[in-house]
Amino acid sequence: MNYLAHLYLSDPNPLAWAGSLMGDFVKGKVSASIPTELARHLKIHRRIDSLTQSSEVFQTSRRRLDPRFRHARSVLIDVFYDHFLAQRWDDYSSQSLADFAQKVYQGLQSCYHHLSPTLQQQLPRMVEYDWLTSYRDPKVVQRVLIRLEERINHKLPIAEGFSQLDLHRHELETDFVIFMNEVQSAVEKWKLEI
Repeated sequence: MNYLAHLYLSDPNPLAWAGSLMGDFVKGKVSASIPTELARHLKIHRRIDSLTQSSEVFQTSRRRLDPRFRHARSVLIDVFYDHFLAQRWDDYSSQSLADFAQKVYQGLQSCYHHLSPTLQQQLPRMVEYDWLTSYRDPKVVQRVLIRLEERINHKLPIAEGFSQLDLHRHELETDFVIFMNEVQSAVEKWKLEI
């Protein structure tokens, strides 16, 4: 799952949103010095990532993509699933995506000092370019994949994977709906445990 999905699955408050995103940046043991709500959602983020890798429907989506993309297939599916969530947002929330995105941006800015350094660096760009709502646009998805490939020094052909979105859109979107049901159920259970 990518940014939008993690934020959607979290509780609707700034520290929860921060923890939901920081799972990609904070590795190792969760520090006891960070706020409880942030730590809780960081742990939920990690569980979501584990579920994603073990989910049969997510693996089905991966297998739909050309094998030449190898390990990049997981990254591609993460981004494609966020695209589907953005496009189908009204199926999942009564709040508009634009309103949700603005609340998230404001919330993250309000707890900026708790964010990891990498997330602090990314936040201004996230807000300026409205990353969360922009995922609706396939051209933005393509740009995201180009940037991801650049970040890993072109070790995998992630940008070329954009072609797989149109090629397998219907099947991948069907997988996404099934996966969202699976992950939403799991997250509700975890929120009671953590």
